[in-house]
Amino acid sequence: MQLRTRWLPIFFFALAGCGNETEIPKEPTLFTDRDEMAFNREFGSGTFVGQTGFNSLVLENRGEGTLQITGITVSAPSQFKVTLPEGLTAETPLALETYKRAFVQVEFRPTDNIEYTGTLTIKSNSANTPEKVITLNGLGVDP
Repeated sequence: MQLRTRWLPIFFFALAGCGNETEIPKEPTLFTDRDEMAFNREFGSGTFVGQTGFNSLVLENRGEGTLQITGITVSAPSQFKVTLPEGLTAETPLALETYKRAFVQVEFRPTDNIEYTGTLTIKSNSANTPEKVITLNGLGVDP
């Protein structure tokens, strides 16, 4: 009997340590995997003029309520081309349930040997950021 009593507190302690410590918010919550999309900027480099660099942005709902993405707008030079998530149009918002994801793809094709900047703005019913701004940054370099 004594052996069982010694293991019993350890067993309950182990069970108490299991589980999720954070609660999921009741409201829809927008999560993005980054705040800036930089194109080939590692080590001070850039993208060759005339070549195309690609980057993707993850949009995820981390709340219990349905996240409605109502619009994604771009304020950037034409060297940045954005592909919206499937299902999102000017007339139809994109609905994301809890832990569901959508992807925004951005292409960067420089035409000159200069730096290009812009922003990508995501509008939604998110409780944490109803308007999320992502910075776009690319550098065109001669081959």
